[in-house]
Amino acid sequence: MTSSFEWKLGHVILCPSTEELAQVAAEHIARSVSTELTHRPRFHLSLAGGNTPAACYRQLAVIPLEWSRVVLSLGDERCLPWGHPERNESLVRDTLVDPAGAGAARFESVPAELGAEEGSQQYARILTQLGPPNLALLGLGEDGHTASLFPGNPALALTEAAVPVHGAPKSPADRISMGLGWLQQAQERIFLVTGASKRAILRELSQGAPLPAALVGSAYWYIEESAWPGRVG
Repeated sequence: MTSSFEWKLGHVILCPSTEELAQVAAEHIARSVSTELTHRPRFHLSLAGGNTPAACYRQLAVIPLEWSRVVLSLGDERCLPWGHPERNESLVRDTLVDPAGAGAARFESVPAELGAEEGSQQYARILTQLGPPNLALLGLGEDGHTASLFPGNPALALTEAAVPVHGAPKSPADRISMGLGWLQQAQERIFLVTGASKRAILRELSQGAPLPAALVGSAYWYIEESAWPGRVG
């Protein structure tokens, strides 16, 4: 059974397992899409990479939605060749777009095969036409990064909708990310956080550390119990 409470960075939904987290987060996304589509023509959903989001996408793929009115984008992408299995696009296609009705959605992939500079310029133009996400799904790195916005990286200071990222601490070093300001403009943000390895960074965030994940704005935080550090602010 989940529990929920407020903390410094928004609203926490504490989940007993990764499976339940994936399910309740998928239900949250589906509610947001359905609600917004009652009074707007389309819904812009920005997606994250990683194993935890993948489990959520598998749950979301079986929920009936008006996918033809949904635009999918990515919060970040690795600069790897088109179709590479480690691209976030490949994960989203395998878990959400190809298996179900989400194939009817418009999917704006990141042209990361062009490199960080040219690819980010092209993606920024696409995002500017779409407008900020109605909902941005985000992950949390053990260093406090989200999307591909890493602590201390110069990309944090850039103002474009999509920004080039160089010197990422994990390979590949070159990436493309939604800019911090663009994520701050999202109508709604959801973080998915699992695993005991995230306890330390969640405690830092609760203590006010100005890390990228804290800078994007108030969010819903779906957190597995094993990741929660206990009583924090």
